[in-house]
Amino acid sequence: MKGEGRERWLQLCVQAADEQDSDRLLELVSEINHLLHEKHMRLKNVRREAGGYVLEAAEQKTPRARARFVRSG
Repeated sequence: MKGEGRERWLQLCVQAADEQDSDRLLELVSEINHLLHEKHMRLKNVRREAGGYVLEAAEQKTPRARARFVRSG
């Protein structure tokens, strides 16, 4: 099911390429646009979350790295 949803926009593009009825073509293009927008938002959220993990990991490493270079005495 999940794989089918991800490929649905591509299947609709194939249908749109051959569609002769302008009303049906508009419906297909609208659905393609909607699906691609949803995909874009999902990817944007994944990148944001991944970026947060990278920043969090860097912040965790930074205090240790600085501690190594602090001279005692």
